[in-house]
Parts: sequence; C-alpha cells; structure tokens
Amino acid sequence: MSNRFPFTKLAHSPVKPELVLTNGEDYLVLNTSNGEIIKSLSTDKLEKETVHDDFRSINFNKDGSLFAASGENKKICVWDTKDWSLKLSRSAHKRVNALQFDSKATTVVVADKFGDVYCHPMKEEDNEKLNPIVGHVSMVTDMVLTPDDKYVITSDRDEHIRVSRYPNGYNIETFCLGHTDVVTCVDILPWNENLLVSAGGDGTIRVWEYVSGKQIQCLDLKEQIGPYKPVAADANSEDAIVSRLSFDSKDKLLVVGFAKANACIVLEWKEDAFSYKDTLVTRLPILDIAFDLEQKLWVSLDPNNNDNNDLISVFRLKDSKFEAVESNDELVKQVNVTPVTRVKVMPDLYTIFGLRKFLDLPENMDGEEGKGSKKRKTE
Repeated sequence: MSNRFPFTKLAHSPVKPELVLTNGEDYLVLNTSNGEIIKSLSTDKLEKETVHDDFRSINFNKDGSLFAASGENKKICVWDTKDWSLKLSRSAHKRVNALQFDSKATTVVVADKFGDVYCHPMKEEDNEKLNPIVGHVSMVTDMVLTPDDKYVITSDRDEHIRVSRYPNGYNIETFCLGHTDVVTCVDILPWNENLLVSAGGDGTIRVWEYVSGKQIQCLDLKEQIGPYKPVAADANSEDAIVSRLSFDSKDKLLVVGFAKANACIVLEWKEDAFSYKDTLVTRLPILDIAFDLEQKLWVSLDPNNNDNNDLISVFRLKDSKFEAVESNDELVKQVNVTPVTRVKVMPDLYTIFGLRKFLDLPENMDGEEGKGSKKRKTE
C-alpha cells in the first residue's frame, strides 16, 4: 500500500503570486491568488518505493526570475520562472543545507553539511575548481546573505552564528552568541536590514545588530508552543525546535513554525521588538509555512499516511486576525486533490531533530558526517 508524499518545502516568489511546493524529487507551482496549478508534477513517475528529497534547500533570486534548489541528489539546479525550464544543473561538493543568490543573481552561494560555504557562478566553466569562502568546524544549518552583499551570515550545530565578510569569508566580522541549542534559522529582518533574526532548538527568537554582534532581544516561546509540541520519541525531540521563519512586511509580522507541531506562533513588531500576538492551530503537524504577497499564510501539512487528509492549508488575515480557509475553498481545493508522489516507504520527515546532540542519531540521509561533528550523551 502506498501513501501520498507531502509538500515538504514552500517558497513564494517575491514579485508574482506564485508558490513553489516541493514533493520529493519534483515540484509544482500554483497561483496564490486563485489556487490554479501553474506547473504540475510529472505524472509518469509518481509511484515509488520511497523517495529522495531533492529540494531540501530552495530559494528565489531578488526579482523572482530564477528559482534554485538542492537536496539529496547533491546537485544545484536553477530554473527560469518564465516557463519553469531548467537553466543550470551542477554538482555540489557535499549535500547543501542552505542556498541563496547574490543580489545580481550571478552567483549561487551554498552552505553544505560539512560546514563550508561555496560560491557557484551561474556560468559553469571547464576545469573549474572552487574553494570554500567560509569554513565551520561544525555542520552549517542555515545561511543568509545581507541585501547589500557585504556579509554572509552562517549558523551551525554548535549554537554559533558567524558574520563574515562577503566574498572574503576569511575576514570574520563578529559572532552572535547566546543560543543554548542548535541554531536552525537565520534571516534578515525585512523592514530593518541592519537586524538579524535567529531561532533554533532552545525555543527562543533572538534579534541581533549583526555587524556588532549585539543581541537586542531574546523572546522565549516555549510556553506558547508547549501544548502543541509532538510526543517525544527520544531525547532529541523532547523540546520543540524551530523549523521555519516567515515574514509579512506589510503588518510587520513574523510566523514561527516548529518541527512536527500542529501550531505556529504569530509575533508582531512593535516599539522595535517582537511580542506574542496569536497561535495558529492546525489539525495536522506542520511541515513548512510561507506568506504570499496578499498576506495569506500557506501551510504544508503532514497527512499522517491518510489520503483523506489535506496537504495544504491557508490562513487569511481578516481584521488583524488569521482565519483558516475552508477545505472546499477554491484556493486550496485544487492543490489538495492534485496527483502527488506516492511512496510505499515513507522517509523521515523530521530529520531536523537529529541536529540536536543529545543522542547519537543520524541527522543525514546519505551516511555522511560533518567534519568535527560532536554529540552529547543523554543526561
């Protein structure tokens, strides 16, 4: 018996009402204004024994004309979003954990699980040899380039956030230190590009003046997410871990997603700080979240091996409150019935818990270990 494989990653275009939803080794694109499918999955290869996630890291360039992805295939692929044709495919050194275009979209900057950051030019040259611009002794978990291309900011499994000059990453500007567990997410605050937002396994959202490394806020969300966190399977999953940050610049909102939790936390920016606003609850565990250009929050769900469960939910902002769209609404109706990959053996959808170091668990799916990776014993 096979089950539907969910949409594990979401990314919305910065300029058009188009949302990419990844589905194992393929992706589809839908119009977030009306719910119509723009690009469907390839129907000739939907039935599989199991599936590899070739879209673990995804991103658009600044003007939305290009879309890049990388995953367990260890390839960096770039598509032209005019017709979603493949524009570039090249090999990565190791499995990529984060990627981003530079501001001119001439380079794809990638951070891999061995702790290195590479600059891959959009034009591949013969006999090309790339050297890392940044090197961590621990696995890099996330990365962001500042909008002015002056700094590359990386987070790692050892609770560190490093701010390095770009592209000369050997020039370290500073560190942002304070997290007490793995840092899983770093991003620039859209309405104040001098500030960095970070989150991870310690249940806190932290805001930094990243050039100086000064922490200006630490907001603990453990109390808010506590009732919705999953039942622990081991020491690594006893506490909630942040898996996604999504911003709405118009109302200065931040929605925080937690791995395997059936809720996400809404924060609002007032008087130069985040404060708790609301909790959005879903029937099923949340895999990813993304705002569209109309302030709707798209949520990908884990169907728990039940074909009757929806894969996508949407929350609309109405009178400053989020309301869930009904399942029969045209906005989500088509995507929830469209054919998707089906697998007989469902892979682990929550490998993020393996980034914690309380148990010797395999975070990776390909058998590799990051250089200098460390593990703690369970207390």
